[in-house]
Amino acid sequence: MNRSRGISPLLWMGLLAMLFLGLRACGGPAVVDADGQPVDLGAVAPGEPGADFAAPPQTRRIALENGMQIHEGHVADALRAAGQHEQWSAFSWLFNDVTVTTVAPGLDRRHHFANAYLVGYVPYEKVDAWVPLYALSRSKTYQFDHDQYPGAPELWQTSREAFFYPNGDCEDHAIALADWLIGLGHDARVVIGKVKGEGHAWVVIHDGARTYLLEATDKRPGQALPLAMNHPEYQPEAMFNRETYWVNAGSVLTTDYRGAQWQVRSRFRRG
Repeated sequence: MNRSRGISPLLWMGLLAMLFLGLRACGGPAVVDADGQPVDLGAVAPGEPGADFAAPPQTRRIALENGMQIHEGHVADALRAAGQHEQWSAFSWLFNDVTVTTVAPGLDRRHHFANAYLVGYVPYEKVDAWVPLYALSRSKTYQFDHDQYPGAPELWQTSREAFFYPNGDCEDHAIALADWLIGLGHDARVVIGKVKGEGHAWVVIHDGARTYLLEATDKRPGQALPLAMNHPEYQPEAMFNRETYWVNAGSVLTTDYRGAQWQVRSRFRRG
């Protein structure tokens, strides 16, 4: 495919995405990989979601900026001691009254660090940046956790589980999208914050000087790769990728996902 000189690959994919997603009503575009081979998006789900958290909780840990390490076993012990081990909602984990990560319960009814949900699941490795967003718009239906899991207001799905189960809410969509984009080599991050006063999760992807905001839960045709600077209604509080957790220490009334107000609070390690 010929691309205009001076246009970044991701920007070019964004322009194509606007065209291709608009064709959904007509059956959608034909998707091919970098080798020109057809991609069956109906087969992106794994045969089984897998045991993403089968390893001991001590193998999933965060390192704070002061060098201290906390593993998920510590989290479980602290929640049990406080009588909160059946708290089925995501919350900020504090150290010395400072947020260092987000902890959320998974489908296994255990609490995990936010980064741990990005398990490295990449359905296809040789596709363009618009394909993951397009695949999610086709394959996953938005549904609140409290409707899916009675008695549990919030349970997170790993990126692998998100492609296996047909329903999920905002963080499930965002986790699946960000992990796939990271696997394609992009600087993608899950963002936690608010939109119109309601808690929400979305994805940003950095491409040179540009930052795009990807709304994985938006099922409307043509809603693809808008510039983050054009969406001040999104109020970011924290963001994470597979290894790092950032906190917005400045105003949430910002469209800047790169500035000095974004402080690294912890780094995740697995194994």
